[in-house]
Amino acid sequence: MQALRHTLLFITTFLVLSFFTKCNSPIPTENSIEKAALKLADNIDSSSIFLLKKFCFGKRGDLEFWQRVSAGSSLYSFSFKQVGDTSDITIFRPFEFVKDFPTNYPFDTSKYYQVRFSKLRDTVFRIASITNQANESIKDTLLLEKQLFPYQDPFETLSILTKIKDTYSFIGTSYRGDIGDFIEFWLSPEFKLTYLPDTLNMNPKFKKYWLDDFSKGKQIKQHWSLQKVYER
Repeated sequence: MQALRHTLLFITTFLVLSFFTKCNSPIPTENSIEKAALKLADNIDSSSIFLLKKFCFGKRGDLEFWQRVSAGSSLYSFSFKQVGDTSDITIFRPFEFVKDFPTNYPFDTSKYYQVRFSKLRDTVFRIASITNQANESIKDTLLLEKQLFPYQDPFETLSILTKIKDTYSFIGTSYRGDIGDFIEFWLSPEFKLTYLPDTLNMNPKFKKYWLDDFSKGKQIKQHWSLQKVYER
């Protein structure tokens, strides 16, 4: 049982804790954390929840990025940076990425493991690709965003995700649909807020553990539990 507990704790935190580290930033008080938790629980909408079930957020130092998750697996990750009118998207594992965001640009997804698209307003002006041997290929271009991504725009998706993250100030999220239909929001390296709307749609193998874990937190609202997991 203890081994199972350790395994499940690893599962719920892996996607987040592997991507952010503790830092020397000011330590938020428990009161401020609870206010942030209530703000999130009271205001986040269903469309944001739906999007966060597909993309989990993490950070390590100044690096922030999103992971596309499905059935407990990470398909690809990408990061978003915006300075003024210029935006950069960096994609890791583009083969999986182009399944969600088909592109008219004919780069070889079997050859390049990392691709960066740079955009000024609505025009992509540079595409940088890196091979498995760390060789970089840079191509300057002038392609309208809608020309490059005619069906689903990753710049738009990442902009929406970033706005959600900035609005609610979480530093990581985790979703494992193969275990249960719940989301964990890390509000600091110590506190997580769990949204558990449906206890029926849970993997029976892990159900008792997660219900016990949920009950340990403070019920700030129906279906929402705030828990201090670690001590700084």
